[in-house]
Amino acid sequence: MTLFSRQSRFSTLVLLSLTTCIASTMLITSAVDADARHRRGHRAKVVRPPVVALPAVPPVPIDNPRAEAAQAPKPVEKPAEEMEKADPQTPLPGQRPAPETKPAEKPKEPASAGEQLGPNPLPKSETAGKDEPKPEHEDSVEKADPSVSHDRVYQNACPALMNGEVKGELTPPLSEGMCGERSPLKITAIGKDNPVKLAAPITTNCAMAGTLANWVVDVQKEAQANFGAEIESITTGSDYQCRKVNNGHKGRVSEHAFANAVDIVSFKFRNGKTTELGSGWKGKPEEQTFWRALHKASCDRFMTVIGPDGDAAHQGNLHLDLGCHGRKCEARICQ
Repeated sequence: MTLFSRQSRFSTLVLLSLTTCIASTMLITSAVDADARHRRGHRAKVVRPPVVALPAVPPVPIDNPRAEAAQAPKPVEKPAEEMEKADPQTPLPGQRPAPETKPAEKPKEPASAGEQLGPNPLPKSETAGKDEPKPEHEDSVEKADPSVSHDRVYQNACPALMNGEVKGELTPPLSEGMCGERSPLKITAIGKDNPVKLAAPITTNCAMAGTLANWVVDVQKEAQANFGAEIESITTGSDYQCRKVNNGHKGRVSEHAFANAVDIVSFKFRNGKTTELGSGWKGKPEEQTFWRALHKASCDRFMTVIGPDGDAAHQGNLHLDLGCHGRKCEARICQ
């Protein structure tokens, strides 16, 4: 009895253990299956594409306006005869309108001498010029020189002449081929406060006139220092001449040809003394000092100075000019 009881108890325990294992296995399997189903359902929701709602009513097709324009019937052109009958003044295609005929104009009267010099003046009213007084400056010009031409000859005014730094007058333009000067001056004296006469008038440009007026101030100081007197007159050589340098047949044109140069020959002083470059350059001590001081002062004023030490052509005259030397016209020649 005892043995049987022990075996039954053992069998019961084994059955209970098996039952417990099977139940646990079933529970775990169901849990795993549920979790797998949950994951599959979640993935299906994420991957599923969105549903696009289709329009309830489909769009109505629209005709192409270009096709209608291409298929539109062209207007029927009328024959030329019908167009001419409908409106005889309208020109037919391919024909030019006939030129309009203008009424015959009356022959114009010949213009007066004053009208030929410039554009036609504006028409004047009947009352113009009767009650309106003329400007005073116009009356003075007409009364001063009625022979002055109305033609405008373009010239430059010269401040040296207007300020009294030189004595002389403006002369008509000079033109000789390459030579000439638009506003030449005929000078008879140079210097403002103490003018020095020229033995003969010289023709030069305005720039030379102004430079000579400043130059003569330096010359007066040297005259007082070496001869004890002021200068009374100056004798000159060449002024304006249409020629080449040193009267040559070849080479460049001289500055004399542009009224831009003058040659100094001699001086006469108020105490009666005189000096000439030809003899005074190597003459008495006071003459040598005077001419060399004059040469130095000239080199400070003019762009070109050539004396007896320069070349054989200037043994008796001191050449002065304002010619351009160098690329910037800033170089000087002092010989």
